Amino acid sequence: MKNVIIKLSINTILVIVLCLTPFAIWGADTVLFEEDFEGVKLEDSIEEGVKAADVWSGAGPEGWIITKENPDDLGMPEWRTWAIVSLEWWTQTAGDQERTQFTSKQKDGKGIGNGAVADPDEWDDWEVNGKPEAKSDWNGHLLTPPINIKGAAAESLVLKYDSSWRPEDTQTAEITVSFDGGKEERILLYESSGVQTLATIPTLNQNEKKFNDLELVNVTLEIPIDNPADAAELVISFGVIDAKNDWWWAIDNIQLVSTAFDVEPRNKLAMKWAELKSLK
Repeated sequence: MKNVIIKLSINTILVIVLCLTPFAIWGADTVLFEEDFEGVKLEDSIEEGVKAADVWSGAGPEGWIITKENPDDLGMPEWRTWAIVSLEWWTQTAGDQERTQFTSKQKDGKGIGNGAVADPDEWDDWEVNGKPEAKSDWNGHLLTPPINIKGAAAESLVLKYDSSWRPEDTQTAEITVSFDGGKEERILLYESSGVQTLATIPTLNQNEKKFNDLELVNVTLEIPIDNPADAAELVISFGVIDAKNDWWWAIDNIQLVSTAFDVEPRNKLAMKWAELKSLK
């Protein structure tokens, strides 16, 4: 048996040791896909309080899809669905509210430069056409282009990304995967329970693990994906659903890696929560 150490910094550092199942080596690790959003051409802000040039885009990188599930004329225009933004500008115009834990170099933030943001809180703050949350829930999905995974060993994929999530009310986040145009399979679920998050990750046998407010605002996650051996393409979807005037989900530095190991389908990898931070 092999061990991996997970370090969590919540004012103090907790060390948790998880056991990995035995595996047979298939080859070297391979990065199949990566995106840091730095290549997205940003435009000027529209209605946000901090006016700036080259800070926002309603379109993702080439081949990505941003869904439009909310009313076209409701809420702050920049945040009517997912947006690609300058994370520093996002923090400034939203009034921080602990966003700098993810976006500030001084605070060891993981989201530097551009990132993808869903922000129902900022969306609801524009009341030109009435109180948005009284008229509609906020829903939106960000989808990768089809990723070539042909040749990857069965159950060898790992999704890595940096994440800033803050829970409230009914706001929910999910990541789903779809192989070769098939049905979507959920690999992560965040459910807000007041100011706590209930995190479910099926491939790690984690079910409704509790995290307090601010513990997930600056983390790096590694989530195993149980890909079939004969799958040729994979699409990953990041969704925020059933939100009102709640908080946000921001992501950056996405990688899809084949661990190149032929391993057991469950408990095969550790999820690195990285440094989970809370207010002192």
